[in-house]
Amino acid sequence: MDEWKPNPQAKPFVPRRHRSWLIACKYRLTGQRSVRRLCQTGALLFLLVTVIVNIKLILDTRRAAAEEELVQDYDNIIPNMETARRPSHGRKVLDIEVYSSRSKVYVAVDGTTVLEDEAKEQGRGIHVIVLNQATGHVMAKRVFDTYSPHEDEAMILFLNMVSRGRILLFTIKDEGSFHLKDTAKSLLKGLGSQIASSLSWRDMWTFVVKKGGQVYGEKHSKSPALATWGDPVLLKTEVQLSSAEDAECHWAHTDANWRRKTFCSKVEGYGSICSCKDPAPIEFNPEPLKDNKVYEVPVAVIAGNRPNYLYRMLRSLLSAQGVNPEMIVVFIDGYYEEPMDVVELFGLKGVQHTPISIKNARVSQHYKASLTATFNLHPDAKFAVVLEEDLDISVDFFSFLSQTIHLLEDDESLYCISAWNDQGYEHTAEDITLLYRVESMPGLGWVLKKSLYKDELEPKWPTPEKLWDWDMWVRMPEQRKGRECIIPDVSRSYHFGIVGLNMNGYFHEAYFKKHKLNTVPNVQLKNVDSLKKDAYETEIHKLISEAKILDHSKNPCEDNFIPDTEGKIYIMYIRMEQEADFTTWTQLAKCLHIWDLDVRGNHKGMWRLFRKKNHLLVVGTPSSPYSSKKPATVIPIYLEPPPKEDVELN
Repeated sequence: MDEWKPNPQAKPFVPRRHRSWLIACKYRLTGQRSVRRLCQTGALLFLLVTVIVNIKLILDTRRAAAEEELVQDYDNIIPNMETARRPSHGRKVLDIEVYSSRSKVYVAVDGTTVLEDEAKEQGRGIHVIVLNQATGHVMAKRVFDTYSPHEDEAMILFLNMVSRGRILLFTIKDEGSFHLKDTAKSLLKGLGSQIASSLSWRDMWTFVVKKGGQVYGEKHSKSPALATWGDPVLLKTEVQLSSAEDAECHWAHTDANWRRKTFCSKVEGYGSICSCKDPAPIEFNPEPLKDNKVYEVPVAVIAGNRPNYLYRMLRSLLSAQGVNPEMIVVFIDGYYEEPMDVVELFGLKGVQHTPISIKNARVSQHYKASLTATFNLHPDAKFAVVLEEDLDISVDFFSFLSQTIHLLEDDESLYCISAWNDQGYEHTAEDITLLYRVESMPGLGWVLKKSLYKDELEPKWPTPEKLWDWDMWVRMPEQRKGRECIIPDVSRSYHFGIVGLNMNGYFHEAYFKKHKLNTVPNVQLKNVDSLKKDAYETEIHKLISEAKILDHSKNPCEDNFIPDTEGKIYIMYIRMEQEADFTTWTQLAKCLHIWDLDVRGNHKGMWRLFRKKNHLLVVGTPSSPYSSKKPATVIPIYLEPPPKEDVELN
């Protein structure tokens, strides 16, 4: 401190002045306003976002909310609905509700739900219910998947077969217009619909009408876009019933007409069978078959819940020469009323049993139960004829079996006799007298030997937990054991069913629709005994020696591969390196438009069919023993399958 010296250039010290509290408050308030404005702006933005999100949520759930509201409305109404009213003139009035939506359809009549379908991936298309105009009871329920091809044709047929005066109820589930062609739309328009002509993709629709009479109501909801469905619709209407006299026919008093009256008072959709003026016959008197060797053979008809199919099948069966109605038993998988009504209409025996398992296994167990019951009902029978409810039977079906059934007893190398030729299409089958031996088991109308079933098949039949196709199992080498089946060149059965577990319109169109069915009666089969094992080999060698070799430099898929002749025998050799090498055959089958999903109809690596009315032999080389007949100069034809990426694109 003693050495400190003042700085002459330093500024004099001035005490610092403090801001007043007023100024401090002013600055503080200004800062709070800024924060407040910022908060207000943020809150406004948050509210705007919330509003937008809520609007979107409302739009997204509008359809579901509407559907739920309608369903809730239905649930609330049904318990409290009044019983049907009687106007002063005494005739009953029905309260009817019909509901259509993407995921559910239902129909209620006087408070009773007569249709309710909300199962996923089932029931798509147009549901049709037929009511008796005098009693209001349900006479028929059908669903036509008119999203798929040909279902509209089935609907047309059904509606045309419904009697005039019946009450018709229509409702769409999911989609019902994609394959609803103009003919079907015109029919619906003719019934009185104002909407049918304009029905489009994923529209919802309900319609109630008396056939040939009054329209009771119609509602429609149009789909706003390809990716969405129309809003659900609920049609509520009243239907005044007519007198019982208007709904009945007065047929002559016979046993057949008693069955007819019982049937026609309960079910609908069978056309002239219920005509009051000119009813179709339900009793048939086909020509008797001389020396009928299958007259006492039991006939098992395997059926489910497809009564219209069963009706068609039984008419063709009962019209066949040599049929014995006393030996026919229809086995129905489940306790369904309408199929049994059809059976009783024709005065036949029917057996119903409880379904076992699901899907393919259910069908398999149904077959086993039916075959076992057949031989139990007929303990002395050596054979059984096995048919299905979706088959037409040729007029000479029993004649075909009568002429061939002895082969099953005489030749232990035979597995079955079948009325079906897997390769017998309109353009590949020609000779109604000709028979083949094949290594596959075609089914679709076949004869089964009792000893084969009881000793071999029944003890090891697939159990209920195995989801196997029964026919694929029967075809397996472990069951077939090298044995073969006898088949005709021209089939004696025709598979008309387009709805089933393993069947749809597309599949039927591609592989079944153009199969050929014999329509000629009293066909005398050619050289039946030449079908026995050793005799058949002699027959084949004779055919090969007479056959003319085709030009193997040409493409077998081209029309000019087969000369423009008729009645000739031709032979071609295709590459087949080993027994299981079907590469070329599969490609050939594809281009010939015959069965190509697996290998069927062959005998020792050789196939027989007709092209341009010429008999064609196709021999797999070198696998087939018949390839030894090939001249050294002939190079087997090889057809290469398309690349995998092409297959995937197709």
